[in-house]
Amino acid sequence: MARDDISRGEADRLRALGGDDRVAATFDVLAGKGVLWVWGDEFDTLFTEDARRTTLLPIWPYATVAQLENEEDAEPGEHPIAIPVDEFLKEWLPQLKEDDADIAIFPVDGHNAGQLTLKEFRAKLD
Repeated sequence: MARDDISRGEADRLRALGGDDRVAATFDVLAGKGVLWVWGDEFDTLFTEDARRTTLLPIWPYATVAQLENEEDAEPGEHPIAIPVDEFLKEWLPQLKEDDADIAIFPVDGHNAGQLTLKEFRAKLD
């Protein structure tokens, strides 16, 4: 299991929420803990695309839910990666802007709870 403070049962409960509730839960956790989770290894971070071929960076509120979403298709060495929200805003958002990427919020079974532009993501954190 991943290194965070929720149980598998709590992770399953969160994963079963509807999209709007997963978005709300994600931003509640980000505000409270100040950390978000992405998936990758020491060299790369997982990105996906939507139907319009927009590049998306999936994020999760806990390592456990990221682990559950990705473990079946994980390559050796891949794992949840913690990113402090302040670092994400200062360092990651400018790079995502250069890459013309959006953010996929709390995907479960390949379905995003929400897809936000960088501007929308930042506004939700304010």
